[in-house]
Amino acid sequence: MIDMFRNSKSRMEAISDGVFAVVLTIMVLDIKAPMANISDYEIQRLMMQLLSYLISFGVVAQYWVLHQELFTTLKTTTFKIMVANIYYLCPICLIPFATTWLSSSFISSESAIGFAILMFIVNVSQLWLFHLVIEQNRHDGQRIIEHDVEEFRSVKVMVAISIVYIGVSLLMPKFLLAAIALGILSRVLITRGIRFYLERQ
Repeated sequence: MIDMFRNSKSRMEAISDGVFAVVLTIMVLDIKAPMANISDYEIQRLMMQLLSYLISFGVVAQYWVLHQELFTTLKTTTFKIMVANIYYLCPICLIPFATTWLSSSFISSESAIGFAILMFIVNVSQLWLFHLVIEQNRHDGQRIIEHDVEEFRSVKVMVAISIVYIGVSLLMPKFLLAAIALGILSRVLITRGIRFYLERQ
């Protein structure tokens, strides 16, 4: 069965790119254009939809970039990696639903908790996928470069940050979108800070 998947990298990347494209498209299609004589409530609702979309777009784009960088170095595709990739894409597909729930409820406690838990599931799935690909690269005799180590470290930071999201959703759900925006920035700053520290040692 494993041999059947050894040359399936291009197909796996194709379905992954397709899923990411569909997810981003569905999110923007959920934003309804306002009608004439729009009320204050409808303006607030539209602004919430746009804000939720922009933050979620940044989240999904971040996942896509990391996914592309991960599979650039992969030479051999195994059945285990294929399955891990499918299970990684599964929660990604739920992001449009979670985004709509978040915006339509004006960030209720339940929707915020649901969104934060979904982020945690995606990040844990991503961490497992990174682990499998890096181990496979080692098995294939590839040298693990510093960039790969940094990206793996970045994914670990994302798991830790998603735990913070859960805490924010439980204590201050209205601030979840702000926390996610800061989380995206923090992931970059923390990762680069660790790299700078290690280079100085």
